Amino acid sequence: MSSGFITEAEIAERRKLRQEEWERVRQPNQPLEAPEEDYDPRSLYERLEEQKKKKEFEYEEAHRLKNMIKGLDDDEVDFLDLVDRSKMEEERKKTAEEEREMADFRNRVASLQEQGLEQRIHNEIRQPLKVNNNIKSGKVSQSKLLAGAVVKKRPVPTPAESEPTNKKRSRNETEDKPDSRFKKSEVTTNGSGILPGMGTYDASSDDSDCSSEAEEHSARFDLLGRLIENESEKQSNDKHHSK
Repeated sequence: MSSGFITEAEIAERRKLRQEEWERVRQPNQPLEAPEEDYDPRSLYERLEEQKKKKEFEYEEAHRLKNMIKGLDDDEVDFLDLVDRSKMEEERKKTAEEEREMADFRNRVASLQEQGLEQRIHNEIRQPLKVNNNIKSGKVSQSKLLAGAVVKKRPVPTPAESEPTNKKRSRNETEDKPDSRFKKSEVTTNGSGILPGMGTYDASSDDSDCSSEAEEHSARFDLLGRLIENESEKQSNDKHHSK
C-alpha cells in the first residue's frame, strides 16, 4: 500500500516523459526544454478528490445511455398490457364496423341494381313495339266503339197498328201494278194483230194530232189487250141491235 509520497526517481521519470512529449509537439520557435509543471498549492487530499470526481464523471458519461434504460415493475407492466389490449380492441371494433358498412353498401347497390333490372323488364313487357301498339290501339278503338253502340230493337206492332200498315202496303202495291201492266200491254198485241196505240190517221195531220190520237187509241185497250168501248158507243150499239 502506497503512503502517498513521491520519490526523487519518480520525479525524474516524470520529467523525462514530459520532455519526450514536448519534443513531439514542440514548435521551432519554442524552447528546447519542456516547461516545468505549474505549482499547485492545494493539499494532496484536494488533488486526489479532484481526480476521483473526474473519473466518476468519465464513467457516468460512458454508461449514460445504459442508465437511461430502466426496468419496469409489475404494476407498470400490467398497466401497459391493459393499454395495449384496449388499443387492439378499438382497432378490432373499427375494422369490424368498416367491414359491416362495406357489406351493407354492397347489398344496397346489388338490391338497387336488381330493382332497376326488374323495373326495366316489367317496362319492356308492358310496352310492346310501336307497330303492335298502333294495331292494338285500332282494335281496341273498334271494340270500344262496338261496345258503346246500342242495338235498338224494333217495337213489336200490335194487331191494331198492323192493320193500317197492311192496308197501306196493299194500296201501294195496287198503285204500282197498273204502271207495270200498262207497260206490258204496250208490247202485247190484240186479237186482231194490231199493236195497241196504232190507228189510221191522215197523212196531212201534224205530230200533235198523232200523239193525241195515239193516246186515244191506247186508252181503248185494257191490260189484256181487249178493246174498251165508251158509253156513247155502247148505247149506239144497243140501239142498233134493238132495231
